[in-house]
Amino acid sequence: MDLTFSKNALQAFAQWFGRSGSVTNTVTPEVRRPPYPCVKIDPLPCCSPEAQGIESEYILKYYARLCREPLIKMQTVIIARNGHIISRGHFYPYSTDIWHVSHSLCKSLTGLAVGLLFDDGLISLDDKLTDIMKEGLPPSARINHRNTTVRHLLTMQTGVIFNEIGVVTEEDWVRAYLESGVKFRPGTAFDYNSMNTYMLCAIIKKLSGKGAFELLKERIFEPLGIKYIYWEKCPKGIEKGGFGLYYYPDDILKIGQLYLNGGVWEGQRLISEKWIKESTKVQIKTPDETGIYGYGYQVWCKEDRTTFIFNGMFGQNLIVFPKTNIMIATTASIDETFQNSPLYTVTERFFGTPYRPHAHLHENPEALEKLREKEASLVMENSDIYNFDGVFDVDFIKSLQGTYSVAAEDGYGLSVMPELFQGVHNCFAKGLKEFGITVGEDGGVITTLEGVTPHTVNFGLGKAAPGCVVYGKESVLTSAYATQTEENGKPALKITVCFPELPNIRYLTVCKTEEGISVKWEEAPGFDFMMRIINRTFLGKMPMPDGKTRATDTDFVQKRMRYFLQPTVIMKKIQKEQL
Repeated sequence: MDLTFSKNALQAFAQWFGRSGSVTNTVTPEVRRPPYPCVKIDPLPCCSPEAQGIESEYILKYYARLCREPLIKMQTVIIARNGHIISRGHFYPYSTDIWHVSHSLCKSLTGLAVGLLFDDGLISLDDKLTDIMKEGLPPSARINHRNTTVRHLLTMQTGVIFNEIGVVTEEDWVRAYLESGVKFRPGTAFDYNSMNTYMLCAIIKKLSGKGAFELLKERIFEPLGIKYIYWEKCPKGIEKGGFGLYYYPDDILKIGQLYLNGGVWEGQRLISEKWIKESTKVQIKTPDETGIYGYGYQVWCKEDRTTFIFNGMFGQNLIVFPKTNIMIATTASIDETFQNSPLYTVTERFFGTPYRPHAHLHENPEALEKLREKEASLVMENSDIYNFDGVFDVDFIKSLQGTYSVAAEDGYGLSVMPELFQGVHNCFAKGLKEFGITVGEDGGVITTLEGVTPHTVNFGLGKAAPGCVVYGKESVLTSAYATQTEENGKPALKITVCFPELPNIRYLTVCKTEEGISVKWEEAPGFDFMMRIINRTFLGKMPMPDGKTRATDTDFVQKRMRYFLQPTVIMKKIQKEQL
């Protein structure tokens, strides 16, 4: 089953991209993650930066540099050295106290689980995939995957065609992977694909009798005191491996410290030093478009071994500098697929080679106080809240209030939840039918009717208001605020809906029209990221609403993506007697 020829995949994405109807879901609905546990966890010990040889002013400069970057939207940053947290930065309106989706950051945890099997002698990196998965092996797999090894899976050298997009339309991911063809002979090139990591999880369960999460829980998480972590599973009950994990940034720092300790935690060896060294060593050079890092065993790393990274798309990271024992955990919302972002260049500039902390520093209470105040009030300069003067036209805002109908052909795909969230979670909107807005003295409420399901989002006027949306039976935290701006020379109310557990942001720009309102729907990450995915995934072809494909034309694809990700919908006010 190659994605290129998958009728279900093309149909689903034609519906999604074309807004030609509600997406037909061809797989069993997944078990969604539990709600945010709302608990206090046990972090690494804390101290001042000076106690670890770093000036508080230096970290302030780092934050200031991040805040000025126009292409990144930071959420949180935690900085640690020598096993001590020295700074935690909260970028408005986010907090380090909330768990967060990892995206591909959890690939490194899958690699760690493989390391446990390696240490136990249950697996060799030269073991062949077809030998391990020999029961029920499709005949084509004996040809296409006969030379694929565990090492190829770890280093993204399988060349398999079945990729992340295929999980939207396939129930049995192992079968789909094994039935898929390959682009090149395994071991001859680097081709990043989350399904390689998923197959590692399938192998872990096959060889150990335990899922990757259970194995890590017993041997890594519990010794490290990591209690609140959740990993989504595929329809067949195997951890997704390359994505789908929710974690506290503080906890990923503990795993980073385990690596810096060479696999030892509080005097107990949890993983061999050999595996740590080999997994964080460049095993294969990567294409220029992926950034400056090579690839180890599910870990990005530099050739000179001065940096290694557990990396998830959109800026979910654990960045480690082994020579100085510095770690930086980040959550963010960035239009990037790999490490092509100023986040990495700025962080390398401040903490990479040739930076060296001081051997000894005196405490600086005044500088530390400034740092602690700033940590709690960081604001990205590219955000709407930073550039807003705080003034609202009350009469204009009141004129927007009401409930509005949405034409069926305009409502397909639209939701409070961003499009990329829908795609990643295989939980597509059922069509926006109604949109409502009410405003009070300090804030307001957005209401939507999507299919037969109502949703409500609270927002503050010039300040964030907390809330929660239940979407696809999954509770998702929100933090939303409104600012007044202009759209095409007319006054507009722009509502920014942040999701503290996610990298996604939804923007709704509301303007007055003669019969009702217009609403422009945008999101971040959005257009730039999606253009890269389309070009990469569909190999020069674009899915059309009729299910056919069309050769990629840059102008056409960009126009289609703007229609998909940045539509402006005219809505007609529903009179009271109609309600």
